[in-house]
Amino acid sequence: MKIDELDRLVIAALLAHPRATHAAIGQAVRSSEATVSRRLARLRRFGAVRVVGALDSQISHRARSVFVRLRCAPGAADELALPLAQWQETGSVKVLTGSVDCVAEVAYTSNEHLYALMMHRLPQFDGVMATFSNQVIRRFSTPHGWNPGLLPDTVVAELRADRRDRWSEHPEPDEAAPMSELDEQILTAVIEDGRMSWQDLAARCGVTPSTARRRTEALMAAGVLRMRTVVEPEVLGLTVNAFVWLTINPTKIGLAGEILARHRNVVMIAATTGDRNLCGEIAVASDSALYEFLSETVGHLPGLIHADVAVALRTVKRAGMIAPELRTAVAPSLP
Repeated sequence: MKIDELDRLVIAALLAHPRATHAAIGQAVRSSEATVSRRLARLRRFGAVRVVGALDSQISHRARSVFVRLRCAPGAADELALPLAQWQETGSVKVLTGSVDCVAEVAYTSNEHLYALMMHRLPQFDGVMATFSNQVIRRFSTPHGWNPGLLPDTVVAELRADRRDRWSEHPEPDEAAPMSELDEQILTAVIEDGRMSWQDLAARCGVTPSTARRRTEALMAAGVLRMRTVVEPEVLGLTVNAFVWLTINPTKIGLAGEILARHRNVVMIAATTGDRNLCGEIAVASDSALYEFLSETVGHLPGLIHADVAVALRTVKRAGMIAPELRTAVAPSLP
């Protein structure tokens, strides 16, 4: 589908506030409510953008995350990326060009679960030459709060002020708040459709709209339920999507992470264990913009020791959903 400037501004407003009303988006992009409604319906119908709820697995203490990088035999990355994406544990999978050929974000519930994934299931894939894993231990920014800079900062701030969920990162609590059966029903529904109306949510859960809203906003305030606008960066004109794996002097990880978290081209950045201690995803408009980001931003990070960059060739899975054009592909048997 053809995407124009107004479409991009509507998506930018949704990134700032995934559940913003059509009227609020219209005000942000200087268009009418009716036009925004039509544009957004079209964008969602063609799969250019979707809004989902996300259970924060770390705040809820239900899972941890690990980035798995794979070095593959020639031609093998494409063959294993789709079956890897079909694992329920993978939130994202991309085929890359660079020092590694594939990267996946994997959720695991225990060390035994991670052991089974890394030591038994992953080695069953043909063509895997080497694996590297980096467990997430601190998040500085995530796609829940990504601001690509298409709207003025004041407009983004106004939209964010109305959000009930947490768009920025907070330290995880020592203990997870208990959740009721109704909370679980709400999570299931909003994870499927992040813009579901209070009336529809109430009907699905068998409660009144006021109860549905009150419980949902309580989950949001606690950081358990977070809203996310999912879009491929190229839709916004950011045609170069890349991953950076950095080695930072341990005394400077926090400072470097905060600097990157504030950068418009950083989709997410996290402190990790393993051979690299700061990992993230970036999106820029061109190769020259990538060069500038690496030389001017990464190159001047405090404590930088080593930087590795891999450019994404294909998004196989993002935010828990396999790319629409790949869903009907015939995949090899899953290990």
